[in-house]
Amino acid sequence: MYRDFINTIKREINIISKDRNIFTVVILVPVFYALMYGSLYWNKGEEKLPVAVVDMDRSEFSAGFIKALNNHQLINVVAVSGDLSEARQKMERMDIQGFVYIPTDAGKLLESKKSITITSYLNTTRLLVSNDINKAVNEVAGYYANENRSIYLKSTGYNSKEAETLTEPVKADIRAMFNRMETYGDYLIPGILVLILHQTLLLGLSENIARERQNNSIDEFKNVSGNNTLVALLGKTAFYFLMYFSYSLLFFTLAFSIFRINLSGSLFLLLSLTSVFIISAILLSVLLSSFFKRKFVAIIIMAFTSYPLFFISGYVFPSYALPVPLQYFASMFTVSPYLKAYIRITQLGAGFENIKGEIIHICIITSLLFLLTVLRLKYLFKKSDKLHSP
Repeated sequence: MYRDFINTIKREINIISKDRNIFTVVILVPVFYALMYGSLYWNKGEEKLPVAVVDMDRSEFSAGFIKALNNHQLINVVAVSGDLSEARQKMERMDIQGFVYIPTDAGKLLESKKSITITSYLNTTRLLVSNDINKAVNEVAGYYANENRSIYLKSTGYNSKEAETLTEPVKADIRAMFNRMETYGDYLIPGILVLILHQTLLLGLSENIARERQNNSIDEFKNVSGNNTLVALLGKTAFYFLMYFSYSLLFFTLAFSIFRINLSGSLFLLLSLTSVFIISAILLSVLLSSFFKRKFVAIIIMAFTSYPLFFISGYVFPSYALPVPLQYFASMFTVSPYLKAYIRITQLGAGFENIKGEIIHICIITSLLFLLTVLRLKYLFKKSDKLHSP
C-alpha cells in the first residue's frame, strides 16, 4: 500500500510537470495573483479625493471653511465657483467625486448666532468614496459648529471650561477593533488571498481530474494505486495539499508582512483551520470534476462557480442580508464558515473557543465530502473494470 501511494504521488507530479495548463494554474498563478492583486491596494486607502465647492457666500467664513476642507487628509478642493450647474457637470463627467454647497450669507448668519446648512452632493456610484467625502465634510462642519457654539456660550457668561462641556456634553469615544485606519486594503487583501487559494486550487485540480476521463486514463490511475480508492485519493491530492498549505504559510507570514496586514491571532490555529479548508476544497474539486469528461468544461464550470461562492460567503456582503435560500446554499460550502473564522482570527485575535462553531461546521461538510468522493471514485473504478474486462 505504501509503494502504491508513493507511485501515485510520482505519477501525479509527472502529470503536473508535463501539463502546461495545470502547472501554470497550480504553481505560478497563486503567487503572481497574490502579488498583483495585493499591490493594487498597496496604499490601502484613497487620499485627497477631488471635490469642488460652490461658494455662494464669498465671506471670511467660507474661505476658512474651504481651507479647512482642503487641509483634510481625504479632500482635495480642485475647484471653487459660484455656479451650481457647473459643479453638477463636473461630477457627471467624473472630474470630481462630489461638491459642497455653501449658501448665501452663511458668514453673516453665523455672526448673528443663527444656524446655516452646508450641503454635500456626493457621487454615490462609488459608495466607499462617497462615505469618505461625507466623513471629511462632517468633521470640518462639526469643528466649526462646536467652535461657534462655544463662542456663543462664552458671550452669555460661561467660562471656557463650562462652554466646552455644554458644547459637547456627550462625547463619543469610537475605537476601531479591526481596520483601524478604515482603508480598503486592510479589508480586501485578506479576503483576496483566500479567494486566490480557493479558486486556483479548484481550477487546477478540477482540470487534472477531468483530464483522467478525457484521456481515458482512469484504468491506469486505478492500477497505479493498487485498485485502492483511498490510496488513489490520497496519492492524487497529496501534492496539492502540500503546495497549498505552503502557499497559506507564505501568504499569512510574508504576504501579510509585505502588505502590512495584522495577524492578531494564533498562526498555528489559523494554519490548522486552513488545512481542513484546503482538504474540503480538494474533495469538492475531485467530486465535482469527476462528472466531466473534458478539461475545458471542468475549468469553465469551476471558474464560474468559485467567484459566486466567495460573494455569498458573507465576506463581500453580510450573510444576514442575503435572501434566506442563498444563506442556506452558502452554508453548504466550507468557504462561508472558514472566512468568518479566518477574519476573526487574523484581525480580532479570536481563539479556538470563539470559532468552535465554524470549525464543527467545516468538519461536518468535509467529512460528508470525503464520503461522497470515495464513493464516486469507487464507482469510476468499477466502471473502468467493466469497460476493460474481456
